[in-house]
Amino acid sequence: MKKSLRQSCYISIENNENIGCQLFNIAYLINILNKSKEKNINRKIVFRKGNKIYKDTLFDGLFNILEDDKYDKIVFQRKSINDIDIEDICYSVENIEICDTSSNNKAKTFTYIDDFIKDKIIKLVYSNENLMYSAYYKYRYILDFFGNNTTDDDIVLLHILKDTDIDYDYYFNALSIMEEKNINKIAVITDDIGWAKIILTDINESSIYTFYYLDSNEKHSYETNFILMSMFKNIIISNKKEDMDSIWASYISYYDNKNIISVDKNVIHKYITDII
Repeated sequence: MKKSLRQSCYISIENNENIGCQLFNIAYLINILNKSKEKNINRKIVFRKGNKIYKDTLFDGLFNILEDDKYDKIVFQRKSINDIDIEDICYSVENIEICDTSSNNKAKTFTYIDDFIKDKIIKLVYSNENLMYSAYYKYRYILDFFGNNTTDDDIVLLHILKDTDIDYDYYFNALSIMEEKNINKIAVITDDIGWAKIILTDINESSIYTFYYLDSNEKHSYETNFILMSMFKNIIISNKKEDMDSIWASYISYYDNKNIISVDKNVIHKYITDII
């Protein structure tokens, strides 16, 4: 006979601006929910309406989002993410609000994210059909831009974000690794196309590579481009360590064999092929 779950309780977490950081936070909550169920505790995720959760786009209708007055009626125990003992939480029926998630914290790791959690995240990211279709058409246009015979194997997604401390060597070496694999068609997603063109032109002195720059001014382009990144087989992850978008996109990308290059030795996953 199946045991009924004990008293319901809530759990919430502060969220950062970029999707990648939010996915680590959400994966962390899913992990706690799973472990709580093992202890016969029914725990539910809830967010304050003002909490940045892409509620109108990427995660539209997927989470319980409360107005401030309703959220404030819930008595939460606030806990810093770095002070949390998951085993203790999973036995507790307290409402937990996890805070201090913006800095480096123990949620930003793939070590505990198994295939079950990965599949849950993929379903969340791919749940919005409008964003999915928009990303797919962009991907097909990129293939056409590089020529009718271009395949998934022939192109690489390069994620480069404006930074006062740009690492030329990282991008030069990452592109060189791809070129050694006969991949020299580069789709670029950036937050500043003009700046990125200057950086990549300096790197591409011998004109080995052909670049295509993704427009970032369209409606919901940030969310669409995140999904688009996950459609690539080959990805050069941004060297901006506080940005987690391209590392998550490379993780949920559905290819089994892919070329993924990263600079961060602290946040890695099993699909990364090269760390520079």
